[in-house]
Amino acid sequence: MKKAVRLAACVIFYLLFLLADGAVLGADSRGYIEMIAAREPVYPLFLAAFRCLFNNGAELFAAAFIQSLLQGLAVFLTVDYVREKFQVSLVPEILMYLTHAGAALLIRFASERGAVFSTMIMTEGITMSLWLIFMVLLFKAVYSEKYRDLYRVPLLLAIMFDTRKQMAAGYVIFVIVIFFTGIRRFEKKKWLKRTALALGLSMLSIIVAVAGTRLYNLMLRGEFAQNTRDMNLVLTTTLYVADEDDGRLIDDPAAKEVFDETVKSLKSSESNISFAPSDLSGLAEHYEEHYDVITIDTTKDLFEDNAVKRGFAPGMEAQKEADRMSAVIVKSLMADNLTKYMKIYAASLLTGFVNTIAHRNRFLNIVAFALYAAYIFMLIKCYRKKELRDTADTALTVLIAIAVNTGVTAAVIFCQSRYMIYNMAIFYMLFILMGFNLWGSGFKNEGIKRHNKKA
Repeated sequence: MKKAVRLAACVIFYLLFLLADGAVLGADSRGYIEMIAAREPVYPLFLAAFRCLFNNGAELFAAAFIQSLLQGLAVFLTVDYVREKFQVSLVPEILMYLTHAGAALLIRFASERGAVFSTMIMTEGITMSLWLIFMVLLFKAVYSEKYRDLYRVPLLLAIMFDTRKQMAAGYVIFVIVIFFTGIRRFEKKKWLKRTALALGLSMLSIIVAVAGTRLYNLMLRGEFAQNTRDMNLVLTTTLYVADEDDGRLIDDPAAKEVFDETVKSLKSSESNISFAPSDLSGLAEHYEEHYDVITIDTTKDLFEDNAVKRGFAPGMEAQKEADRMSAVIVKSLMADNLTKYMKIYAASLLTGFVNTIAHRNRFLNIVAFALYAAYIFMLIKCYRKKELRDTADTALTVLIAIAVNTGVTAAVIFCQSRYMIYNMAIFYMLFILMGFNLWGSGFKNEGIKRHNKKA
Protein backbone atom coordinates (compact mmCIF):
# COMPACT_ATOMS: atom_id res chain seq x y z
CA MET A 1 0.00 0.00 0.00
CA LYS A 2 1.23 3.49 -0.77
CA LYS A 3 1.90 5.76 2.19
CA ALA A 4 -0.77 8.26 1.20
CA VAL A 5 -3.40 5.52 1.07
CA ARG A 6 -2.40 4.11 4.45
CA LEU A 7 -2.40 7.56 6.04
CA ALA A 8 -5.80 8.42 4.53
CA ALA A 9 -7.27 5.12 5.76
CA CYS A 10 -6.02 5.79 9.31
CA VAL A 11 -7.42 9.33 9.39
CA ILE A 12 -10.77 8.35 7.86
CA PHE A 13 -11.14 5.52 10.40
CA TYR A 14 -10.98 7.95 13.32
CA LEU A 15 -13.04 10.61 11.58
CA LEU A 16 -15.87 8.07 11.22
CA PHE A 17 -16.14 7.94 15.03
CA LEU A 18 -16.34 11.74 15.10
CA LEU A 19 -19.09 11.76 12.48
CA ALA A 20 -21.00 9.14 14.45
CA ASP A 21 -20.58 10.58 17.95
CA GLY A 22 -19.52 14.19 17.59
CA ALA A 23 -17.43 15.78 20.32
CA VAL A 24 -18.09 13.86 23.54
CA LEU A 25 -17.98 15.49 26.98
CA GLY A 26 -16.65 13.52 29.94
CA ALA A 27 -16.68 14.07 33.69
CA ASP A 28 -13.44 16.10 33.53
CA SER A 29 -14.26 18.12 30.41
CA ARG A 30 -15.73 21.13 32.20
CA GLY A 31 -12.55 21.63 34.21
CA TYR A 32 -10.46 21.86 31.03
CA ILE A 33 -12.92 24.18 29.30
CA GLU A 34 -13.06 26.47 32.35
CA MET A 35 -9.25 26.33 32.76
CA ILE A 36 -9.42 25.55 36.48
CA ALA A 37 -6.23 25.68 38.56
CA ALA A 38 -6.16 21.90 39.09
CA ARG A 39 -5.58 21.23 35.38
CA GLU A 40 -2.30 21.29 33.45
CA PRO A 41 -2.03 24.12 30.89
CA VAL A 42 -1.62 22.53 27.44
CA TYR A 43 -5.09 21.04 26.94
CA PRO A 44 -7.04 24.05 28.32
CA LEU A 45 -4.98 26.28 26.01
CA PHE A 46 -5.65 23.88 23.13
CA LEU A 47 -9.40 24.26 23.72
CA ALA A 48 -9.09 28.01 24.23
CA ALA A 49 -7.49 28.33 20.79
CA PHE A 50 -10.58 26.82 19.20
CA ARG A 51 -12.83 29.14 21.19
CA CYS A 52 -10.92 32.05 19.64
CA LEU A 53 -11.31 30.61 16.15
CA PHE A 54 -14.96 29.53 16.41
CA ASN A 55 -17.64 31.50 18.21
CA ASN A 56 -20.69 29.63 16.90
CA GLY A 57 -20.60 26.58 19.18
CA ALA A 58 -18.46 24.53 16.81
CA GLU A 59 -15.24 24.87 18.84
CA LEU A 60 -15.48 21.47 20.59
CA PHE A 61 -16.24 19.67 17.33
CA ALA A 62 -13.26 21.43 15.72
CA ALA A 63 -11.03 20.37 18.61
CA ALA A 64 -12.20 16.77 18.29
CA PHE A 65 -11.64 16.96 14.52
CA ILE A 66 -7.97 17.90 15.07
CA GLN A 67 -7.67 15.20 17.72
CA SER A 68 -8.99 12.63 15.25
CA LEU A 69 -6.53 13.77 12.58
CA LEU A 70 -3.70 13.58 15.11
CA GLN A 71 -4.73 10.08 16.21
CA GLY A 72 -4.85 8.83 12.61
CA LEU A 73 -1.45 10.39 11.93
CA ALA A 74 0.08 8.89 15.08
CA VAL A 75 -1.15 5.39 14.24
CA PHE A 76 0.19 5.71 10.70
CA LEU A 77 3.60 6.94 11.91
CA THR A 78 3.88 4.12 14.44
CA VAL A 79 3.06 1.28 12.07
CA ASP A 80 4.95 2.83 9.18
CA TYR A 81 8.10 3.18 11.29
CA VAL A 82 8.01 -0.50 12.27
CA ARG A 83 7.20 -1.49 8.67
CA GLU A 84 10.19 0.37 7.25
CA LYS A 85 12.60 -0.36 10.07
CA PHE A 86 12.03 -4.11 9.99
CA GLN A 87 10.99 -4.48 6.35
CA VAL A 88 7.64 -5.95 7.38
CA SER A 89 5.59 -7.70 4.72
CA LEU A 90 1.91 -7.05 4.00
CA VAL A 91 0.19 -9.57 6.32
CA PRO A 92 1.83 -8.51 9.61
CA GLU A 93 1.54 -4.86 8.53
CA ILE A 94 -2.22 -5.22 8.15
CA LEU A 95 -2.41 -7.03 11.50
CA MET A 96 -0.50 -4.16 13.13
CA TYR A 97 -3.01 -1.64 11.85
CA LEU A 98 -5.79 -3.89 13.12
CA THR A 99 -4.35 -3.80 16.65
CA HIS A 100 -4.98 -0.05 16.74
CA ALA A 101 -8.40 -0.43 15.16
CA GLY A 102 -9.24 -3.16 17.67
CA ALA A 103 -8.23 -0.97 20.63
CA ALA A 104 -10.42 1.86 19.31
CA LEU A 105 -13.40 -0.45 18.74
CA LEU A 106 -12.94 -1.93 22.21
CA ILE A 107 -13.07 1.52 23.80
CA ARG A 108 -16.06 2.56 21.67
CA PHE A 109 -18.26 -0.50 22.06
CA ALA A 110 -17.08 -2.40 25.15
CA SER A 111 -16.26 0.35 27.65
CA GLU A 112 -18.59 2.42 29.80
CA ARG A 113 -17.45 5.60 28.04
CA GLY A 114 -18.94 4.55 24.70
CA ALA A 115 -16.59 6.84 22.77
CA VAL A 116 -13.03 6.71 21.45
CA PHE A 117 -10.65 9.10 23.16
CA SER A 118 -9.96 11.09 19.98
CA THR A 119 -13.56 12.38 20.07
CA MET A 120 -13.59 13.16 23.79
CA ILE A 121 -12.91 16.54 25.35
CA MET A 122 -10.29 15.33 27.79
CA THR A 123 -6.50 15.13 27.87
CA GLU A 124 -6.52 11.61 26.42
CA GLY A 125 -7.85 13.22 23.26
CA ILE A 126 -4.27 14.25 22.49
CA THR A 127 -2.07 12.28 24.93
CA MET A 128 -2.99 8.96 23.32
CA SER A 129 -1.60 10.28 20.01
CA LEU A 130 1.39 11.98 21.60
CA TRP A 131 2.29 8.76 23.42
CA LEU A 132 2.53 6.86 20.12
CA ILE A 133 4.71 9.60 18.65
CA PHE A 134 6.83 9.51 21.82
CA MET A 135 7.34 5.77 21.39
CA VAL A 136 8.40 6.21 17.75
CA LEU A 137 10.92 8.90 18.74
CA LEU A 138 12.14 6.62 21.53
CA PHE A 139 12.64 3.74 19.07
CA LYS A 140 14.67 6.06 16.85
CA ALA A 141 16.75 7.23 19.82
CA VAL A 142 17.59 3.62 20.69
CA TYR A 143 19.13 2.91 17.29
CA SER A 144 20.54 6.26 16.27
CA GLU A 145 24.21 7.16 16.60
CA LYS A 146 23.26 10.85 16.45
CA TYR A 147 22.69 12.69 19.71
CA ARG A 148 20.07 14.93 18.08
CA ASP A 149 17.68 11.97 18.13
CA LEU A 150 17.98 11.95 21.91
CA TYR A 151 16.98 15.64 22.12
CA ARG A 152 13.62 15.15 20.45
CA VAL A 153 12.25 12.86 23.14
CA PRO A 154 12.46 15.26 26.12
CA LEU A 155 11.19 18.12 23.95
CA LEU A 156 7.98 16.18 23.33
CA LEU A 157 7.86 14.98 26.95
CA ALA A 158 7.79 18.59 28.21
CA ILE A 159 4.59 19.14 26.21
CA MET A 160 3.13 15.82 27.36
CA PHE A 161 3.98 16.51 31.03
CA ASP A 162 2.21 19.88 30.81
CA THR A 163 -0.78 18.10 29.30
CA ARG A 164 -1.14 15.31 31.84
CA LYS A 165 1.01 14.56 34.89
CA GLN A 166 0.84 10.80 34.18
CA MET A 167 3.13 11.48 31.23
CA ALA A 168 5.97 11.93 33.75
CA ALA A 169 6.36 8.16 33.38
CA GLY A 170 7.85 8.93 29.95
CA TYR A 171 10.96 10.42 31.56
CA VAL A 172 11.61 7.24 33.55
CA ILE A 173 11.00 5.11 30.46
CA PHE A 174 13.36 7.26 28.38
CA VAL A 175 16.31 6.94 30.78
CA ILE A 176 15.81 3.22 31.51
CA VAL A 177 15.44 2.33 27.81
CA ILE A 178 18.55 4.28 26.78
CA PHE A 179 20.48 2.61 29.61
CA PHE A 180 19.48 -1.01 28.93
CA THR A 181 19.35 -0.99 25.15
CA GLY A 182 22.70 0.80 24.91
CA ILE A 183 24.67 -1.82 26.89
CA ARG A 184 25.18 -4.04 23.85
CA ARG A 185 24.83 -1.43 21.15
CA PHE A 186 27.53 1.09 22.14
CA GLU A 187 30.98 0.93 23.62
CA LYS A 188 31.10 1.71 27.34
CA LYS A 189 32.13 5.37 27.19
CA LYS A 190 29.48 6.30 24.63
CA TRP A 191 26.83 4.21 26.40
CA LEU A 192 27.44 6.02 29.69
CA LYS A 193 27.51 9.39 27.93
CA ARG A 194 24.17 8.69 26.22
CA THR A 195 22.59 7.58 29.49
CA ALA A 196 23.89 10.66 31.33
CA LEU A 197 22.64 12.86 28.48
CA ALA A 198 19.19 11.24 28.64
CA LEU A 199 19.07 11.85 32.39
CA GLY A 200 20.26 15.45 32.06
CA LEU A 201 17.86 16.24 29.22
CA SER A 202 14.99 14.75 31.22
CA MET A 203 15.77 16.95 34.22
CA LEU A 204 15.99 20.02 31.98
CA SER A 205 12.71 19.08 30.30
CA ILE A 206 10.97 18.77 33.68
CA ILE A 207 12.27 22.21 34.69
CA VAL A 208 10.92 23.68 31.44
CA ALA A 209 7.54 21.97 31.95
CA VAL A 210 7.24 23.18 35.55
CA ALA A 211 8.19 26.70 34.49
CA GLY A 212 5.57 26.49 31.73
CA THR A 213 2.83 25.62 34.21
CA ARG A 214 3.89 28.41 36.55
CA LEU A 215 3.97 30.99 33.76
CA TYR A 216 0.51 29.83 32.67
CA ASN A 217 -0.85 30.37 36.18
CA LEU A 218 0.94 33.73 36.40
CA MET A 219 -0.68 34.94 33.17
CA LEU A 220 -4.11 33.51 33.96
CA ARG A 221 -4.34 33.84 37.74
CA GLY A 222 -1.61 36.27 38.69
CA GLU A 223 0.36 33.69 40.68
CA PHE A 224 3.64 32.01 39.69
CA ALA A 225 2.41 28.68 41.07
CA GLN A 226 2.02 25.00 40.24
CA ASN A 227 -1.35 23.37 39.70
CA THR A 228 -3.47 22.84 42.76
CA ARG A 229 -4.65 19.42 43.97
CA ASP A 230 -1.50 17.63 42.75
CA MET A 231 -1.20 16.05 46.21
CA ASN A 232 -4.80 14.87 46.04
CA LEU A 233 -3.94 11.60 44.27
CA VAL A 234 -1.76 10.37 47.15
CA LEU A 235 -4.15 11.90 49.68
CA THR A 236 -6.97 9.72 48.38
CA THR A 237 -5.03 6.52 49.07
CA THR A 238 -3.95 7.87 52.47
CA LEU A 239 -7.55 8.51 53.50
CA TYR A 240 -8.67 5.14 52.11
CA VAL A 241 -6.27 3.21 54.36
CA ALA A 242 -6.63 5.47 57.42
CA ASP A 243 -8.39 4.69 60.70
CA GLU A 244 -10.09 7.24 62.93
CA ASP A 245 -7.37 6.98 65.59
CA ASP A 246 -4.72 7.98 63.01
CA GLY A 247 -5.66 11.56 63.80
CA ARG A 248 -3.27 11.33 66.78
CA LEU A 249 -0.38 11.29 64.28
CA ILE A 250 -1.29 14.76 62.91
CA ASP A 251 0.15 17.71 64.84
CA ASP A 252 -1.32 20.45 62.68
CA PRO A 253 -4.74 21.43 64.23
CA ALA A 254 -6.36 22.49 60.93
CA ALA A 255 -5.22 19.35 59.12
CA LYS A 256 -6.35 17.16 62.03
CA GLU A 257 -9.78 18.79 62.06
CA VAL A 258 -10.39 18.22 58.35
CA PHE A 259 -8.93 14.68 58.59
CA ASP A 260 -11.31 13.70 61.40
CA GLU A 261 -14.30 15.05 59.51
CA THR A 262 -13.25 13.29 56.30
CA VAL A 263 -12.64 9.88 57.89
CA LYS A 264 -16.07 9.91 59.54
CA SER A 265 -17.69 10.71 56.19
CA LEU A 266 -15.77 7.93 54.43
CA LYS A 267 -16.66 5.39 57.10
CA SER A 268 -20.35 6.15 56.61
CA SER A 269 -20.02 5.56 52.83
CA GLU A 270 -17.84 2.45 53.40
CA SER A 271 -15.06 4.10 51.39
CA ASN A 272 -12.33 2.58 53.52
CA ILE A 273 -10.05 -0.43 53.22
CA SER A 274 -11.71 -2.02 56.26
CA PHE A 275 -14.81 -2.62 54.09
CA ALA A 276 -12.85 -4.16 51.19
CA PRO A 277 -12.53 -7.91 50.42
CA SER A 278 -9.28 -9.47 51.60
CA ASP A 279 -8.13 -10.75 48.17
CA LEU A 280 -6.12 -8.45 45.89
CA SER A 281 -8.63 -8.47 43.04
CA GLY A 282 -11.51 -7.60 45.37
CA LEU A 283 -9.43 -4.91 47.07
CA ALA A 284 -8.54 -3.30 43.73
CA GLU A 285 -12.18 -3.29 42.66
CA HIS A 286 -13.39 -1.79 45.97
CA TYR A 287 -10.69 0.90 45.87
CA GLU A 288 -11.61 1.86 42.30
CA GLU A 289 -15.33 1.99 43.13
CA HIS A 290 -14.74 4.38 46.02
CA TYR A 291 -11.92 6.47 44.59
CA ASP A 292 -14.18 9.20 43.20
CA VAL A 293 -16.25 9.16 46.40
CA ILE A 294 -13.10 10.19 48.24
CA THR A 295 -11.42 12.54 45.78
CA ILE A 296 -14.47 14.25 44.23
CA ASP A 297 -17.53 13.78 46.44
CA THR A 298 -15.71 14.27 49.75
CA THR A 299 -12.31 16.00 49.78
CA LYS A 300 -12.73 18.29 46.73
CA ASP A 301 -14.99 20.78 48.52
CA LEU A 302 -14.46 19.83 52.15
CA PHE A 303 -10.80 20.85 52.29
CA GLU A 304 -11.32 24.14 50.44
CA ASP A 305 -14.43 25.01 52.50
CA ASN A 306 -12.41 24.44 55.66
CA ALA A 307 -9.74 26.83 54.39
CA VAL A 308 -12.31 29.49 53.48
CA LYS A 309 -13.93 29.12 56.90
CA ARG A 310 -10.57 29.89 58.48
CA GLY A 311 -10.14 33.10 56.49
CA PHE A 312 -8.43 32.08 53.24
CA ALA A 313 -9.78 33.76 50.12
CA PRO A 314 -11.90 31.51 47.86
CA GLY A 315 -10.06 30.29 44.76
CA MET A 316 -6.31 29.87 44.45
CA GLU A 317 -5.51 30.88 48.05
CA ALA A 318 -7.96 28.40 49.57
CA GLN A 319 -6.85 25.70 47.14
CA LYS A 320 -3.20 26.16 48.11
CA GLU A 321 -4.12 25.85 51.78
CA ALA A 322 -6.10 22.70 50.97
CA ASP A 323 -2.97 21.33 49.29
CA ARG A 324 -0.89 22.20 52.34
CA MET A 325 -3.26 20.32 54.66
CA SER A 326 -3.28 17.39 52.23
CA ALA A 327 0.53 17.23 52.32
CA VAL A 328 0.54 17.34 56.14
CA ILE A 329 -1.92 14.43 56.33
CA VAL A 330 0.01 12.33 53.81
CA LYS A 331 3.38 12.90 55.51
CA SER A 332 1.94 12.26 58.98
CA LEU A 333 0.23 8.97 58.11
CA MET A 334 2.49 7.47 55.43
CA ALA A 335 4.92 5.53 57.65
CA ASP A 336 2.24 4.12 59.95
CA ASN A 337 0.14 2.78 57.07
CA LEU A 338 2.92 1.60 54.76
CA THR A 339 1.81 -2.05 54.83
CA LYS A 340 -1.69 -1.10 53.70
CA TYR A 341 -0.24 1.15 51.01
CA MET A 342 1.84 -1.73 49.68
CA LYS A 343 -1.18 -4.04 49.60
CA ILE A 344 -3.16 -1.55 47.54
CA TYR A 345 -0.13 -0.98 45.33
CA ALA A 346 0.21 -4.71 44.66
CA ALA A 347 -3.50 -4.98 43.84
CA SER A 348 -3.36 -1.98 41.49
CA LEU A 349 -0.17 -3.25 39.86
CA LEU A 350 -1.73 -6.59 38.90
CA THR A 351 -4.81 -4.81 37.61
CA GLY A 352 -2.65 -2.41 35.60
CA PHE A 353 -0.75 -5.13 33.79
CA VAL A 354 -4.01 -6.83 32.83
CA ASN A 355 -5.80 -3.63 31.77
CA THR A 356 -2.87 -2.65 29.56
CA ILE A 357 -3.50 -5.53 27.16
CA ALA A 358 -6.97 -6.85 28.11
CA HIS A 359 -9.67 -6.12 30.69
CA ARG A 360 -9.73 -7.36 34.24
CA ASN A 361 -11.85 -10.44 34.91
CA ARG A 362 -11.01 -13.97 36.05
CA PHE A 363 -10.62 -15.42 32.57
CA LEU A 364 -8.82 -12.49 30.93
CA ASN A 365 -6.44 -12.19 33.90
CA ILE A 366 -5.10 -15.63 33.01
CA VAL A 367 -5.03 -14.81 29.29
CA ALA A 368 -3.17 -11.54 29.90
CA PHE A 369 -0.39 -13.09 31.95
CA ALA A 370 -0.11 -15.96 29.47
CA LEU A 371 0.39 -13.36 26.73
CA TYR A 372 3.08 -11.63 28.81
CA ALA A 373 4.82 -14.96 29.31
CA ALA A 374 4.70 -15.65 25.55
CA TYR A 375 5.95 -12.13 24.83
CA ILE A 376 8.94 -12.53 27.16
CA PHE A 377 9.66 -15.99 25.73
CA MET A 378 9.78 -14.55 22.19
CA LEU A 379 11.84 -11.60 23.41
CA ILE A 380 14.50 -13.96 24.78
CA LYS A 381 14.51 -15.99 21.56
CA CYS A 382 14.94 -12.81 19.51
CA TYR A 383 17.95 -11.78 21.62
CA ARG A 384 19.52 -15.17 20.90
CA LYS A 385 19.35 -14.55 17.15
CA LYS A 386 21.83 -11.90 16.05
CA GLU A 387 19.69 -10.78 13.11
CA LEU A 388 16.70 -10.19 15.41
CA ARG A 389 18.35 -8.20 18.19
CA ASP A 390 16.96 -4.91 16.91
CA THR A 391 13.51 -6.47 17.10
CA ALA A 392 14.31 -7.57 20.65
CA ASP A 393 15.44 -4.06 21.65
CA THR A 394 12.19 -2.61 20.31
CA ALA A 395 10.13 -5.25 22.12
CA LEU A 396 12.08 -4.59 25.33
CA THR A 397 11.37 -0.87 24.98
CA VAL A 398 7.64 -1.59 24.85
CA LEU A 399 7.85 -3.93 27.85
CA ILE A 400 9.72 -1.28 29.86
CA ALA A 401 7.10 1.30 28.88
CA ILE A 402 4.32 -0.99 30.14
CA ALA A 403 6.12 -1.79 33.40
CA VAL A 404 6.96 1.85 34.20
CA ASN A 405 3.57 3.24 33.24
CA THR A 406 1.86 0.57 35.34
CA GLY A 407 4.22 1.06 38.27
CA VAL A 408 3.87 4.85 38.31
CA THR A 409 0.10 4.81 37.82
CA ALA A 410 -0.42 2.22 40.56
CA ALA A 411 1.62 4.36 42.94
CA VAL A 412 -0.51 7.49 42.59
CA ILE A 413 -3.96 6.40 41.39
CA PHE A 414 -5.81 3.23 40.39
CA CYS A 415 -5.06 1.44 37.12
CA GLN A 416 -8.29 1.74 35.17
CA SER A 417 -8.17 1.07 31.43
CA ARG A 418 -8.21 4.79 30.64
CA TYR A 419 -4.75 5.18 32.16
CA MET A 420 -3.31 1.90 30.89
CA ILE A 421 -4.44 1.60 27.28
CA TYR A 422 -1.60 3.76 25.94
CA ASN A 423 0.53 0.67 25.29
CA MET A 424 -2.16 -1.83 24.28
CA ALA A 425 -1.89 -1.66 20.49
CA ILE A 426 1.88 -1.27 20.47
CA PHE A 427 2.25 -4.38 22.69
CA TYR A 428 0.35 -6.45 20.15
CA MET A 429 2.31 -4.87 17.29
CA LEU A 430 5.57 -6.15 18.75
CA PHE A 431 3.95 -9.48 19.61
CA ILE A 432 3.06 -9.85 15.93
CA LEU A 433 6.50 -8.69 14.76
CA MET A 434 8.37 -11.15 16.99
CA GLY A 435 6.02 -14.00 16.10
CA PHE A 436 6.37 -13.53 12.35
CA ASN A 437 10.10 -12.96 12.57
CA LEU A 438 10.63 -16.13 14.58
CA TRP A 439 8.20 -18.53 12.91
CA GLY A 440 6.60 -16.90 9.90
CA SER A 441 7.50 -14.91 6.81
CA GLY A 442 6.74 -11.56 8.36
CA PHE A 443 9.75 -9.67 7.11
CA LYS A 444 11.73 -9.44 3.91
CA ASN A 445 14.97 -11.27 4.53
CA GLU A 446 16.89 -9.10 2.10
CA GLY A 447 15.75 -6.00 3.99
CA ILE A 448 16.93 -7.38 7.32
CA LYS A 449 20.30 -8.34 5.82
CA ARG A 450 20.67 -4.89 4.30
CA HIS A 451 19.87 -3.25 7.62
CA ASN A 452 22.35 -5.43 9.50
CA LYS A 453 25.12 -4.54 7.07
CA LYS A 454 24.48 -0.86 7.69
CA ALA A 455 24.51 -1.43 11.45
